[in-house]
Amino acid sequence: MAYTLDADVSGSIDIDEYIDFVTRTVDLNDEDSILESASMLKALSNNSEFIATRFNDELLAWSEFQTGNGYSSQTLMLGQGEKFAVRANMWVPTGADRDIWDWESHLYAYSRPHDHNFSFMTVGYFGPGYETSIYEYDPRAVVGTAGETVDLEFLEDTSLPAGKVMFYRASRDIHVQAPPPAFSMSINLMIVSADFGSRDQYWFDLESQKVTGHVQTPAASQMLMCHLARWFASDSTMDTLDHLTERAINPRVRLAALDSLAAMQPGERETLVRRAADDPSPLVQDFANGTPSDGPT
Repeated sequence: MAYTLDADVSGSIDIDEYIDFVTRTVDLNDEDSILESASMLKALSNNSEFIATRFNDELLAWSEFQTGNGYSSQTLMLGQGEKFAVRANMWVPTGADRDIWDWESHLYAYSRPHDHNFSFMTVGYFGPGYETSIYEYDPRAVVGTAGETVDLEFLEDTSLPAGKVMFYRASRDIHVQAPPPAFSMSINLMIVSADFGSRDQYWFDLESQKVTGHVQTPAASQMLMCHLARWFASDSTMDTLDHLTERAINPRVRLAALDSLAAMQPGERETLVRRAADDPSPLVQDFANGTPSDGPT
């Protein structure tokens, strides 16, 4: 089953220290060795500064933005080694608008039961975390065709608040996530096994106990990062967004930066409206005309 791990650690380390530790100390082919390293992932999660710093750097360096990131746009790659990767996943509450709900549910896989074709250890980094129901199945009994019946066994209902460490097994543990009540973030140690590329990853229907399709991962987007900044930001993040409102090449990025700044600094809205009115793009000028933003598209 998916494990909840005891990792009561008060100290903190930075991302370079963590990557060095995993490289030198953890046998990534040995599940017990990975589980025994939980305290170091927890120590990384105790570092409250390093993701904000990386977040700011990524927003500014758009020409090199997450160039090695083949995962969805909720994911920020933090580092990697020969057989592993470290990444942050962001989770947002869903909006009331039905169209936005559909978009967000697809991106974050909310209410969509799925497995993973890799094992990973995860820790809640920020916020209350998503709630999840966990099931398991035997991959040896599954061909993987859509409509195929799968014997699913319910394991538990749980959540991933800040500080909690869990381990999910490749192609065995299935979970279905519900949106968190507030913006949340988790950090994952992703194990890239020798058979990673040959494993499929599936969507499931829990009621009928069937495979419904294969999981695909779209590329990341700077626009989404700007949108997320309103929930996870430092003072320097706001400086970065301010820079992007004038310097970003894509007008949708400029608009997203303006929209998030307006949400974080409502007292500066008049200044932001004047800036939008002077923008060459009609899309950004609509911000000055009071057209509300509906988030990233």
